[in-house]
Amino acid sequence: MQIKGSAIVKKVMMTLCSSCVLWAAAGLHADVPAATAPKAKPKAIIQHKEWPEFNATAGRCKMCFPTAPEHVSQKLTGPEPGYDLNYDAYISALDERTVFMLLVAQYPEFVDETYAQMSLEAFLNGILTYNPENQLIFADLLLVEGHEALDFFIRTGSVYFKGRAIMVKNSLYLMAMECDVQIYDEANYNKFVQSFKLSQLEKKAIKP
Repeated sequence: MQIKGSAIVKKVMMTLCSSCVLWAAAGLHADVPAATAPKAKPKAIIQHKEWPEFNATAGRCKMCFPTAPEHVSQKLTGPEPGYDLNYDAYISALDERTVFMLLVAQYPEFVDETYAQMSLEAFLNGILTYNPENQLIFADLLLVEGHEALDFFIRTGSVYFKGRAIMVKNSLYLMAMECDVQIYDEANYNKFVQSFKLSQLEKKAIKP
């Protein structure tokens, strides 16, 4: 699995490009499809060794990756001035069929946590509509360190795409794993997501 050409990156980048204008649309509320249970229970896999912690300059956060992540940075131009979006993606492969990614997307300044639920749901629906074969297994809204977040689990053919998106002020933090269904390892996914931490500088910056 080539990291930079992975479907996990293309899927998220296309979603950000196509929905850049949605965050400013007051009153927009995208309905998340009803949750459905997976037909088969994912298989457990032997635990891997401890992963090193990585400090991401973009977004001022840190989390653990199985290997040193590759860094991709880009600016997406919006449909009109003031709608541009900057993102930094950190991608790491555990093996040839398992990829982990942390994406930090900075929305325009007028987008803040007032739009959190709208932005998270619009983001998820963008992923679902990007490929008609995407099947939502579940999606749950929750709070993470006082910030609105969305957990989701998607299947596309023989591939799982599972992640958590957190809205902090005008930044979206997306942690996701893409892997083949047959080698899905929930313990590794939990290890990855639960290792995410905002730096003290970022916590101070977002205080009202």
